[in-house]
Amino acid sequence: MKKIDIVAALVLIGLSALVAFQTWDLPYWSTFAPGPAFAALWVAAAGALIGFVLLVQSVRSRSEEKADWPDRTGARQVVLGIGALWVLFAMLPYLGTVISGVIFMLLFLLGIARRPILPSLFATLITVGLIESVFVYWLNIRLPTGPFGF
Repeated sequence: MKKIDIVAALVLIGLSALVAFQTWDLPYWSTFAPGPAFAALWVAAAGALIGFVLLVQSVRSRSEEKADWPDRTGARQVVLGIGALWVLFAMLPYLGTVISGVIFMLLFLLGIARRPILPSLFATLITVGLIESVFVYWLNIRLPTGPFGF
């Protein structure tokens, strides 16, 4: 069994339990849309399930292979990806969800992951369009808007 996988599984289960515990008193459903606890409880349930599967798999595994850490390029992509997420969170209140999402996705896909231009543009438009459609138009949830009103 891989000790690092067991530790990761236990941390994931613990964090999922913490999220579920902290959001337990919030309403799951409001009058017309999901309530504040809806996404939190589903994410906690998914995290706990993934942690449990990883824990069972790690305990049942007979091999003791070393952790597969990323090489220099992979580590660079991880650090830049985390940095890009922080930039996204910093931009959201000022530029809005649409503009921040487009900048983040293009920065990540083209600059960090080095993906081709056309599929990156297509994925960006589809993703940002789906987020805007589902949350703003279908669920009537106000997302941050930028200086242009979207």
